[in-house]
Amino acid sequence: MKILGMSSRYFGMFGVRHIKKMVALTFFGGFCMVYSYFKYFQEPLYVFMHNDIHSQCVLPNIDPNDPTIMKFYNWHPPPLVCDPNPTLTFVDDSGLLRFNESVYDPSKTDGKLNCVYSIVTLVNDFKVKFEPETAIEGPVDVPADAFVVRCRNPSGQIVYENVHQKIDRKSKEKTKEIKDESDDNLSVLMFGIDSVSRLAAIRKLPKTVKYIKETLGGFVFQGYNKVGDHTFPNLLALLCGKTQFGFEDVDLDKDFADNYPFIWYEFEKKGYVTLHGEDWPEIATINQVMKAGFEKPPTTHYSRSYWLAMRKIQPMQYTIDQVFMFLESKAMKLRKSSSLCYGNRPNHMLIVDHFKQFVHTYKGKRKFAFTWLNELAHNYVNFLEYGDNDFMEFVKWLHLEGHLNKTVLLFFSDHGSRVDEIRNTYIGRIEDRMPFVSIVIPEVLKKKYPAIVENLRANEQRLTTTFDTYSALRDVLNNKYENLTDEVRTDTPQAVSIFKRIPKVRSCADAKIPEHYCACYSSQAVNKTKPILKVIANFVLQNINDFLLPVRNKCARLSVASIMEARIVKNNLERKADQEIKFTLRNWISSPEQRDNTKYLIYIRTTPGNATFEASVLRSPNGNMKIMDDISRTNRYGNQSACVADRFLKGYCFCTVDEVATVI
Repeated sequence: MKILGMSSRYFGMFGVRHIKKMVALTFFGGFCMVYSYFKYFQEPLYVFMHNDIHSQCVLPNIDPNDPTIMKFYNWHPPPLVCDPNPTLTFVDDSGLLRFNESVYDPSKTDGKLNCVYSIVTLVNDFKVKFEPETAIEGPVDVPADAFVVRCRNPSGQIVYENVHQKIDRKSKEKTKEIKDESDDNLSVLMFGIDSVSRLAAIRKLPKTVKYIKETLGGFVFQGYNKVGDHTFPNLLALLCGKTQFGFEDVDLDKDFADNYPFIWYEFEKKGYVTLHGEDWPEIATINQVMKAGFEKPPTTHYSRSYWLAMRKIQPMQYTIDQVFMFLESKAMKLRKSSSLCYGNRPNHMLIVDHFKQFVHTYKGKRKFAFTWLNELAHNYVNFLEYGDNDFMEFVKWLHLEGHLNKTVLLFFSDHGSRVDEIRNTYIGRIEDRMPFVSIVIPEVLKKKYPAIVENLRANEQRLTTTFDTYSALRDVLNNKYENLTDEVRTDTPQAVSIFKRIPKVRSCADAKIPEHYCACYSSQAVNKTKPILKVIANFVLQNINDFLLPVRNKCARLSVASIMEARIVKNNLERKADQEIKFTLRNWISSPEQRDNTKYLIYIRTTPGNATFEASVLRSPNGNMKIMDDISRTNRYGNQSACVADRFLKGYCFCTVDEVATVI
């Protein structure tokens, strides 16, 4: 957005030449810093591959606040500050373009502005044109999804220029029949954010994650594993059911992306209105890889024209913003308004606002929306927290306005951070492979197919991929939910709908996850007579007895009767130095972080009571030990713990003889 003709009084104070020189030097210096960093000092990216993708997957269990990773996440950016001035024009909830009367009222202003709008037309996926200007006198329903507004003063100078977006329903309904939602024809809303691992979401989007899980009853998948390196293959798997390597006849340099069987085309055939929204056109998912882009708009509403129009009216702004964004990430803020803003709105809210306009405009109609947010977290992980409250309010709005009553909501990412030094830490290598993925299903689906709820709850702890989510989207598309009550066999094809019970015993090979991207741990049996296991067993037992201290007068002190089984759990990622091609000066002074801790999975039997317990124990090289997760009771306890009311303690307590007699 440009607001011109207002700054001469500031330039007069220092002199135009001096100000321009300062701006030029600042920009040049910042550009040199950014260029040098990315060219010479950026952390090298090491290549790690999984050496046994056929072994049963043990899901990584990592503390999101582990000190080795928190050193990258403990910086909190200052509050996001955008231009405080209101815009001259805006689009209201009904889709009308209006003047902001607090800024400018044509009927009350002596020096009247000459304001016009110009519809933005998408010539191709990389070029837009502005149609002839139309005068604006009052509220107007512009027949387009994107348009530019310009205002000139009486002398003809442009003093205001802004790009707006809306959802133009009237024009679309002239050529397309849009059917109503129903219990059998659910809408699908997909809101994605680039480069967000599940652990990063826990750290930086706590409000959003909490609202999805606790208020909406959503499911978050702890074993979700990416199937490709970057965004394109992962989203292709999600939207087409295959990665780019499954379409060998597609020429990425010449063919249009229309050749891919995106699932939104099938939803359109069933009377759905569709949306594709994505920011940052320079690295847009499809267009960056498919050099020709889409030959024609892929969905009913396609926001690319809006973002290209922004670049057209401010051709240098993107480059300038990237420089200042880098400086902001280093806590160096050199201007009042953040580079993450367009005028008075954060850039990520432009995506959210457009999504909300779409959902509001077509309330009650069948909808398929795919929106992808690149800029916020792609390069600088700590900027992600700027969106937390906004995303929480967004999903809250969807809920309170009734937009989720007949809708499946997918709030998700494609992979974790993969472009900075985080990726070269032990935990970062796992995070890169395990994105944040959550799903919310409506009550109508829960009531009709209660097994789906149980399956999703189980699948939260199982190895899943985008292929499985794509299969679930097809279930919604066809209103076909079959074989929900049985666990799928392990020898099934790669895709198992997440609405079904994913096999508990599943390997990366079973799920068609390549060795480059598998994050699974494996386990190997340990001889039960090894002395270290006795130490670990007693450590587990000590923790159990500590749990029982508040009820020691009722519950017996337990002892280890036997070690039933023990396994070492290990990460199978091995460095492949021969495949590393990127070189920076930091190769000489840095190396990938290794983890020396050993994880044991141990099963013990205790006495009295013959209780069996399972525990995961992390042991450091200096002998320190830590219990991972809960110590689980693995056999029934019946009336053994009838003397205590606490549900947690019931799994550990064996009531003494006196207490049992009292209860009886």
